[in-house]
Amino acid sequence: MALEPALVTAPAGSPRVRRLPERAVLVELSGSADAVETDPESLPEHAPVAAWRRWGWAVAFVPTVALLVYQRLATGRGWSVPEAVVVVATVGLLVTALLALVRYQDDRVAAGLARGRAALLAAPVRATGTLLLPGDAAAGPTADATAGTADGTRTGTPAGRGTRAATAGPEVLRSTLVVTTASGARTARPARVVVPTGAAGPRPGDPVAVWHAADDAEATGVLLVRYHRAWADDLVATLRGLTDAAPPEDPSGDRAADGRGERPENPADPRQGAE
Repeated sequence: MALEPALVTAPAGSPRVRRLPERAVLVELSGSADAVETDPESLPEHAPVAAWRRWGWAVAFVPTVALLVYQRLATGRGWSVPEAVVVVATVGLLVTALLALVRYQDDRVAAGLARGRAALLAAPVRATGTLLLPGDAAAGPTADATAGTADGTRTGTPAGRGTRAATAGPEVLRSTLVVTTASGARTARPARVVVPTGAAGPRPGDPVAVWHAADDAEATGVLLVRYHRAWADDLVATLRGLTDAAPPEDPSGDRAADGRGERPENPADPRQGAE
């Protein structure tokens, strides 16, 4: 397993929190540990936009137009137009304009996501990430009582998720993705993880493989996040092995730093006979 330098030398400072679109983070639960580190050739689809955001303007536009046409006809024929009709038509125009603006903004975001997907597939760069689940900030990768198998399935009950209601369908987790790029920059952004029934989802603090475009140095664009339980366990074990194998600090360094020597004639030596 290849270790990214950013994972080993990540700074301890707090990441920069960015309020970026959640739909720009594409989470993929890989079928095997080897598939996590494979260069992406395709990307998952973005989460769909709510129907009211796309077609709400049309729902408000149709009755508003009908009221405006009625006002014109009534005025031309000398009919009295109730004041309520004028008020409702005016409100309808305002609502239609507001929902049309929402649709326009969504279309702009969709165009930006399309450009980001193309840039990611053209020049993918791998970084390191960690998923922080709500209410589990103090937990680590081993704080989950779920038993993961080699093929990515799970048994047992996840620890730290007691506040989530059990559902028959896939489990949707709202999390925070902390990305550490090769330059050392750390960015925290929202992410949405969909865990199919029977699959082993990420535990609090589990490492994930993150892919971003080469021209996106701060990982603020479209990201591909890959996770597999066995891959995460192997990576954590490797990092712990590197930490345990690190040489201990030399205690003699402190003595040399404060000027205390080994010779009796050294006035900084507090031992007997140093005078």
